Order: sequence, then C-alpha cells, then structure tokens
Amino acid sequence: MTRLVLAALLLFGAVVVWPSDAVAQDSSAVTVSGKGDYANLKITVAQTRDLINQTVHVNWTGGRETGPVGRFATNYLQVMQCWGDDPAGPAREQCQFGGLEAQNGLGLGNFTKSRQIAYNDPKDPVEPTPIPPQGAAFAQFHAVTGKTTPSYGEFFDAGTTNEVPFAKTRADGTGEIDFEVQTALEAYGLGCGSVTNGTPRHCWLVVVPRGDKEVNGRTVGVDHTSNNLDSSPLSQSNWNNRIAVKLDFRPVGRACPIGAAERPLTGHEFVADAVARWQPALCANNGTVFGFTQVPDGIARDQLGLDAPGVVFTSEPVATPARPTVYAPVAVSGYAIAFVLERQSRGPEVETDPKVWQRDGQLITSLNLTPRLVAKLLTQSYRDAVPGNQTYLQKNPRRLNDDPDFLAINEEFKTYGALMNALDILAPSVDLDATKALWTWINADTDARAFLDGSPDPFGMVVNEKYRNLALPLPNYPKADLSCKDLAFPLGPDCALISRPLSADLHEGGRAISRGDTLGKLPNGLPDPLDPSKPGYSKSPRQPTGERSLLAVVDTATAQRYGLPTASLRNAAGQFVAPTPEGLGAALDQLSPTEVAGVKIANPAGRNAKAYPLPNVTYAAAVPSAMDQAAGADYAKFLRFAAGPGQTLGEADGQLPRGYLPLPDTLRGQANDAAAIVERDAGKPITTPENTPPPPPADNVVNNPQPQANNPATPQQPPVAPPVPAKPSDQPTPKPVAALRDTPSMPVTWLLRHLLAVALIAGALATAAGPVLSRLSSRVRREPEEVSQPGP
Repeated sequence: MTRLVLAALLLFGAVVVWPSDAVAQDSSAVTVSGKGDYANLKITVAQTRDLINQTVHVNWTGGRETGPVGRFATNYLQVMQCWGDDPAGPAREQCQFGGLEAQNGLGLGNFTKSRQIAYNDPKDPVEPTPIPPQGAAFAQFHAVTGKTTPSYGEFFDAGTTNEVPFAKTRADGTGEIDFEVQTALEAYGLGCGSVTNGTPRHCWLVVVPRGDKEVNGRTVGVDHTSNNLDSSPLSQSNWNNRIAVKLDFRPVGRACPIGAAERPLTGHEFVADAVARWQPALCANNGTVFGFTQVPDGIARDQLGLDAPGVVFTSEPVATPARPTVYAPVAVSGYAIAFVLERQSRGPEVETDPKVWQRDGQLITSLNLTPRLVAKLLTQSYRDAVPGNQTYLQKNPRRLNDDPDFLAINEEFKTYGALMNALDILAPSVDLDATKALWTWINADTDARAFLDGSPDPFGMVVNEKYRNLALPLPNYPKADLSCKDLAFPLGPDCALISRPLSADLHEGGRAISRGDTLGKLPNGLPDPLDPSKPGYSKSPRQPTGERSLLAVVDTATAQRYGLPTASLRNAAGQFVAPTPEGLGAALDQLSPTEVAGVKIANPAGRNAKAYPLPNVTYAAAVPSAMDQAAGADYAKFLRFAAGPGQTLGEADGQLPRGYLPLPDTLRGQANDAAAIVERDAGKPITTPENTPPPPPADNVVNNPQPQANNPATPQQPPVAPPVPAKPSDQPTPKPVAALRDTPSMPVTWLLRHLLAVALIAGALATAAGPVLSRLSSRVRREPEEVSQPGP
C-alpha cells in the first residue's frame, strides 16, 4: 500500500487515442441483451478480462430517453458491482449498492438509491421480504468474507462505493458511462481478484434497467402516486430485470511467488504501471522477482549513493555521481492535465434548441489550456477556489468556466459550462522532475509570467496575491493561500487547505476525479468526536455522474487507466497539442540534453508545432560497481526485457499498458547498450587515475565521474575511492513481492494530505515511499461478442 513516509510527523484537448495494436485480437468486450420490457436494450462492456482497479467503458442502445430534462425520474439505468459464485449471476445481497443513499444529486424517488426493498407504496407483489409492522426492511449485504450485515458501512460507504445509481439514456436510445471496477483492495467485501485455490475470484457488473412503471404495475405520471420512480433496484420485480456481465480480474497480491527473493527497483510514478505489468512475465517459470518501491525523483537519485542501490527510475540524472552510473531509457509517457467536465447547459427554459439540453450530462472530450490558464488554476486565483469571498479575489471570475480568457479558446463551454464549478487542478503532493518541466512551460510564456508577477490579464483578472512573483520552476505545487471562512462553532472554519487539498500522487488524483471526488472535507456542523472542543469535518460529497467538473495533474498511463480525456496544451509554437502518441513522438525529437551524455529531458520551449510540451522519458539508472555479477546479470535481463518485449502495447503480462509510447529504435538501442555495460561491469572495482582503465563504455549511456585522459578541457578531479566490497545486503533477500496497488478512496489520511501541503509552503515537502502495486491501463473499446443472458 502506497504511503507517504513520516518521521516525527513529517519527514518529509482531444481524447487521447492510442494505436490500434493496443487492442488484443482476443477481444474481451461483451454485449448482453435485456429481456421482457427491455428486450431491445443491448449493453456492451468494453473489457471483461485482465481487470484491475480501473474504469471500463459501458455503452448501450435500445433504451428509452431519460426524463424529465435535467433530472432522473424515469427510464435510466442503475449500475453496480457484485460478487457471486453462481454461474447464473449474483444475488442482490451480494451487490455493492446503497452507499450513496444520503447524498443529494440528480436522482428522484424515495428508495431509488436505497437497499430498502419492502414498502407499502409501491408494494412489490413478488417481493419475498415481508413489510415489517415497524421500521423498514432492507436487503442485507452478504460479504465475500462470510459476514452478513444490515449495516454495509463496514464494507463500503459514500466515499468508497463505485455504484452509479442513475445513468442517462439519450433521446436516440443510447448512453454510456465509464464504470470503475474495484478489486479486493478497494472493496474487500466483494473480494474481486483475490486468489482462492490458485484462481482469482471473478465478479459481476450488474445493470438494472428502469422504465416508467413501478413494481406494482402503475405508470409514473399516470396512476403512480408520484411523478418519478420510487422503488429500489434491489426490489424483487426490478432485480428480475437485471443484466449481469461476468468480470475476470488479474490476481490480487500474487503477481510473483510470495517469499521469493527480490531485486529492488526504486523510482518515480511514471513507470509504475509498466513495471507492474512486466513483473509477472519476468518472474514466470522461476524467473527473477523485481520488487518496485515508488518514491519521488530526488529520493530515487539519492538512492544511487547507497551501497546497494539496485536500479532506480528517474527523469533527470545525477549531475556529479560518486561512481560511474549507467542510464537506460525504459519508458516514454506524458505529464498531463486530465479532466472530467460533463455538459451542463441552462436547460430548456433558456436553451430553446432541444439538441442542446438533450446532451446535458455527456462528457466533454476536448479542452484547450494555455500556460496562463494553468497558472490561474494552480495559484488559487479563481474567486471560489478560496473560501470566504476574499477581497483580493473579488474582481476575478468565480470559476474557470466563467473566465472569458478560457471561453475565448473553448467555445463549447459558453453553452455547456453554464453550471460547472471548475475551480482548480487537483495536484500531487510529491516532488517530481516533471513538475519542474510544467512550471518551466508556464514560466517561459510571456503572458503567464506577467500574470504571476501581478499584471492583470486582458479581462482584468489578477493572480492570487499569495502567489505574486512566484519564483519558478518548482518541483511541487505550493498551497500558499490558507484562508478560512469563519463559521460559528461547531460549523467551522471552512479552510482552503481542507476543502481543496493536494492528492497523494498522480494515481490518486486521476482516480479521484474519475469518481467525482475532490478529496476535500467540509464542516459537518458537529463537534469532532475525538476532540469535542474542535469542529468536525466530513468528506465532501462526490459530484454525481452527469454533473462532474474536475481537473487533475496525472501521467498519461493513469489517464488511460481511468478513461480520462486530457487537455491540449499550447506549445511554444502556439499550437494546442494533446499527449497523443503523435504529440509525444514529436516531443522526443526536441528533448533537451543534460550534463550527462545521452540523457535528455522535456523541452517545454521547443518550437515543433506538432509536439506536446510535457513528455516524460523514464531512465533506469544503475551503478555496476555497486552490484555483484549475479545482480548485474539480473538487472541486464530486466533492461533488455523492458526495451524489448516490454514495449509491445497490450493487456497481457509483460506488455506495455496504454498511455505509454513504445520506445523508438534509438532509445531501445541505448537501453540494450546500457544492459550490456551493466552485465559487463557488475562487481568490477572502479578504476582510479593510478590504475589502468578498462575499455571505456559507450558515452551515450554512462555518466562517468572520472576525467578522460584525452580530454584536456575536463577539470582534474580527486581520485574516487574503490567501491566498498559487496555486503550481504547486496544479495536478494526473501520478502513478499510487491503485488497490486492498494487504491482506497483515501489512501492517505486527510490530515496528512493537508500537512503535506503546509510542508510545501515551507519548502519542506514530504516524500512518497511505498511499494508500487499493479495498475492496468483503462478502458479498451473492442468489437463485442454476443452472449445469452441468464434468467432471474
């Protein structure tokens, strides 16, 4: 489980389309038809195998238009995840549903979000559960653990559930959502992917279609007592119409043999998804187990100074290492701004064209951002980004979608951004080299730099005064404005740091916005149960599907995993370019050299009109003299695999997840050269000037701290001491292999997240450390196969 390291409190616009060969020939897409009144309904789930915690695309045809406009009263779908060993599908008690019952949102009806199944009106004639004389009857939750409980809060709640209580069908009978599937790590009451008798447990995606008739046969708006559906999808008559699709998961916690000896890998998050996919292939058939720990770039580089650093992943090299260091490019991805912005017009009262408001709730897939707009979002400069209606922000737009600077390059939002509430960007709390590149991109733009220095934009908006003259670049995202809105005890205060926090990492940020989660907390009006003298806080309600308006800083692998569109950023040539394979490929042609030959980094100032400004090349760095020959052979094998089979896009073990760009031939060659050097020089002592040096390795992969005898321009350096003899710690030690990444709704406590933000302000950012866990690419659209639907 990824956790931030603590010591003494804090130790510290276009949709991206990836190549068609990313879709395996053996498609796992499945289409299932409804029955009875819903016989025309066909539901397609784009991926049903090799699943981890990710989103899968679900679309349908043959439905009836949801109504009325802007609300959910009739003709919608209710989607949930269930467990169950019966081949015919799960029982209703085995489903994760009801967690959002208390949350306000789009839906109407007394019990439509509830597990309550027995009521006098509307009375279900086939419901076996009797109506109690007092109280209410609910469908108990039967967890995979064997526990049966009427109180499901032990297993899921509003903050963790993945249910979609209301999914809209358009006027043409079609609809679509990206549904988050959860493993046993996110929903232990379902246990999906947990290994039993050597086989990962399967689960089910269940859709309950709803029409305009209630369980008692009465029609809404005609003879039903209200103008909307009221019964739960778990009521027996509704449950009998369910459509179930089997979901097969990758094993949770068993990527490699438990107890096997590991070779350590350490590094930044950009390579996490790829390494997690490579691990099972490398350890198959008694192969070497490679355990990966995720840390920020700076910590990874510090690792290279240890006695036995193993292999570390970073974007930038160590400028002056104490020992010769080999660099091998292993992954290319992008640093991106993902978004979930769903159309929200003013409705039929204002929009006279039905074609406008009929699209409400649909995901917008194109977004253009300039450096100045990103600077506004990252500096809490929109009025509502800081509680309390601060005077220094009063002349600024309330939110992004009110900003004429934004609307000038995003015309669609003039109509569909009317009710959105996009205030800022959910950014990670850890230091990253890529963050410096993003700030460099902002700093190099004349308009953005002027804005940060206090000049108003052409429409009069000014930077939040807490960020004026911000010195750039930075490796992190400071939260400089800690303002609070004072409220009488126990209502407040409502503080910016609590209501709009940072995310633990890129993955948490991407997952959060896909769920409509700001990760924030708001005053709940009650005293803190742990300290009644202080106000209590509860998680901010998740934005319901169809009304989400959130942005986050992510890597492209996370964006693909959670089905998130990514913004097109304006490059130095003045063109808006998204992190597509084409945009990333063009960016590789203009990377900037570093002081280490062969190691190149993002060049946000590059003027290639087709290049995305924020690519990221991950380098595997190794110190051959700090490993024995056996370790050198193992790490060389890893590098050759990463540069070879590991660059084939796909979903199988050993393949490259969507969101990565396969290495071009030049970088593959560089990686293979580095592997040869690691294998050749492992365990050999470092040559000092008094010794006869061995043949020099290729200078495009090695950062050698020693001066070259034939280079008089190189300043003389003191001799480097021979390497320390190998210690027992150099040998792999038995320990559990890093398996699947734990991704609960809040993997880092809210207090820790806010303390991290305070540390950022002070310039003492905490660093993330923890085992990386398997993460798979997100939705894959495929040609479906027809399957028959079991009966009730």
